[in-house]
Amino acid sequence: MNFDVSKSWAILLPPDQTHFKKAAEDLARYIGLLTAMNGNQAKLPPLIAEFDSTPEMSVPIIILNHEDRGSKRNGFSWRATPERVEIMGESGRGLCNGIYSFLAALGLSWPAPGQEKLPAPPNGESKEFPLASGRAYQPSHNKDKSTAASAWRRFVVAEKKTVEELLNKSETLAAWLARQCYDAIVFPLATFVSESCGQKLKQLKEFTEEFGINLEAGGRDLSLLLPRRHFILHRDFFRMEEGKRKKDHHFCPTNPGAIRIVGQEAERLFRAADVSAVYHLWPDKGAEAAWCSCPSCRAFTPSEQNRIAVNIAADVLNTLNNDACITYFEKPGDEGKIPLRKNLFRMEVLPDEYQQAPPV
Repeated sequence: MNFDVSKSWAILLPPDQTHFKKAAEDLARYIGLLTAMNGNQAKLPPLIAEFDSTPEMSVPIIILNHEDRGSKRNGFSWRATPERVEIMGESGRGLCNGIYSFLAALGLSWPAPGQEKLPAPPNGESKEFPLASGRAYQPSHNKDKSTAASAWRRFVVAEKKTVEELLNKSETLAAWLARQCYDAIVFPLATFVSESCGQKLKQLKEFTEEFGINLEAGGRDLSLLLPRRHFILHRDFFRMEEGKRKKDHHFCPTNPGAIRIVGQEAERLFRAADVSAVYHLWPDKGAEAAWCSCPSCRAFTPSEQNRIAVNIAADVLNTLNNDACITYFEKPGDEGKIPLRKNLFRMEVLPDEYQQAPPV
């Protein structure tokens, strides 16, 4: 299957262009860039607002459309014939993913924010670019509303240096995330309490919202809820291992003083990160089972202690924003007997955490 850029393509848009208008403009621009290869004059297909039913047109058309299955649905499908391309999303966010899936099938790629790589031009005078496939189908990962918070494809920023690098190029970062079909970008909670990052985060949110990409807070931040400075005066707030209190990794989730501090710190961080509706509180990497063995905690498994801890934070969040939620990490089979708050959602597999920004 080939895509002939010499034809007078027109792009039809549904009336509601939320979350994909920028992607549709990108689609037109890239078709123009492919047209300009081999010395041809660039020709951008027009963007035409579509009405309820597809009109009869005498030119080849690219039809963009989406269902109204909720903004948390990210699935899409597309199919191509010589005279017609149809790209359908389960939502505006899903349609955005479908547009970039189609462009990737044409051989376009985006190695880093602000960078793009076009496919090799066709041989000779040909203006047909091969499609890797004539169709694609990617259903939403969110099978039902209850798993929506934990299922999106996320770009998780891990290091302070990486945070600063990315926030300095908000607009190009947002476009790159969309082109890579990320549904959310996650910054550590500490970023949201940083005075130097506050305005930059708001700017990034404006850009990501144009693609329906979520700005989220957290990551492996569960230990952050009990600042390590308390270890000097309150060692009993921290986990016990072989009879000794340990400053590293998590805390004692049954200690009343620790519970009080965790609640206060959760409120402070959630208030600072109020641009997000999804928070992530995952245990320390490589120490997921490193919880407390003090006499009061000994009755609970590590997973149950993890549940106790995230329940404390979930109660605090519910008082601040009952529409927001928290994801936590728990392997299948580790559930235990501690019931969970309704605003908690399990992640059985965590997304990759990026220690470095994409190369510039």
